[in-house]
Amino acid sequence: MIVTANALIARAMRLIKATAAGEAPTGAESADCLTALNAMVDSWLTERLTIPQVQRLTKALSANTQDYTIGTGGSINADRPNWIQNAGIIPAGLTAETPIAVLSDDEWAAIGIKSQTATFPEAAYYNYGYASGLGTISVWPIPTTAPTLVLYTPKAVLTSFATLAQDYYLPPGYERALAYNLAIEIADEFGKTIPPGIAMIASESKGNIKRANIRLQELGCDPGTLRRNSDGAAYNWRTDTFGARG
Repeated sequence: MIVTANALIARAMRLIKATAAGEAPTGAESADCLTALNAMVDSWLTERLTIPQVQRLTKALSANTQDYTIGTGGSINADRPNWIQNAGIIPAGLTAETPIAVLSDDEWAAIGIKSQTATFPEAAYYNYGYASGLGTISVWPIPTTAPTLVLYTPKAVLTSFATLAQDYYLPPGYERALAYNLAIEIADEFGKTIPPGIAMIASESKGNIKRANIRLQELGCDPGTLRRNSDGAAYNWRTDTFGARG
């Protein structure tokens, strides 16, 4: 669906009865509401299920280099992600991608020799530190060759409305969710009480897009439940014993 900030703002103001049917917001009102709209959209970027897709980014690494900035204008030039969902590595001269671990803060802290080198990395660590809009990706071990790093990061449908009149193409459900939730966002600024029906639709419409953005995950299995003892007997998690040889 094609929407503009102007259309969303006009609808939100009508919903809280800040303007009458057919009445357009003033220039000052539109500017204030655009600020509120962009603040709300920015907040939605922290919610995984308001983001409909995961993008695949690639970065050619340099030999003997561990750290790379990520964000607009960074060495990995893309929107700075709030998390890294998956990562992979493509060794130099090959085309096959091999998954690598995305380390947590604790896992990164537990690595005693962070300067260790190898032919290509086995893991990546994302430092969320926000400096000039950039985060930092560290690979480990540090590659002695020049492989390609692959990152899978969330990709929002939009990060802000640049102008009031610019067209934006949004997936189904987003126009309604944005308009009704903006109505709640601006109600206090206009001294309006939020009608219960508006609040209900705002919650329902946002919930709808979140449900549409759910992706099924593969169910993992603790390796401990698959182990066998020295006699080859399989572990039975129900009884916490090893059963007959299987």
